[in-house]
Amino acid sequence: MRRSSCLSPEEFEADAALPELLDRAARPGATASEAEEARRAIDALFAASQDRIYWLCLRLMGRPELAAELAQEAMLVAYQHLPEFRGESSFHTWLHAIARNVCLKAKDRKQELLGEEDLFEPEDPARSALASMRREERDALLGEAREAVLEPDEQEALVMRYQLGIGYDEITELLHITDTSGARGLLQRCKRKLRRELEHRLAVLGHGSSLEFGSIGTDE
Repeated sequence: MRRSSCLSPEEFEADAALPELLDRAARPGATASEAEEARRAIDALFAASQDRIYWLCLRLMGRPELAAELAQEAMLVAYQHLPEFRGESSFHTWLHAIARNVCLKAKDRKQELLGEEDLFEPEDPARSALASMRREERDALLGEAREAVLEPDEQEALVMRYQLGIGYDEITELLHITDTSGARGLLQRCKRKLRRELEHRLAVLGHGSSLEFGSIGTDE
């Protein structure tokens, strides 16, 4: 397990020891002292993580009261799912991922994630076709296209950028993107995938074969 620069030596040792403690405590015939040792280690890790999780939620949501509420929710979710933790990443990385997901789910999903104006040039027939559809139909088509062609991390990047308004550098950091193009490159690839899928789906719906050759909108 790679040591995180934000952890103290004591926290790192407790983090690294957690999977073994959980295994020992869960074994049939585990002693009361083993169970108590695991409980104390878990309590200490959660207590040491509270401030970090709050600041992560605040950075994502921008509202202190909401951040505090979501941080507590993330802690509860993590505690409930603790038996699933196997040490494949550090405890803190695992907990941060849970907190990030809690924040993303809390965001109002009624806001349009990515519309036709973000994907196609004004003169593109696909943009006109999407704009002519009823809102419910357009949202359903866009949602189906996202589910069909985007990986989970790509969908998460879209939410971060277009719903939460998070910057490219921060998305790169939060999603641990190692590609040199970072989040900007990832989002450009998302848009290309969505354009191709939407052009295909619109053509199937009878909006014109010219959609298969629609112009490519600019990536920002």
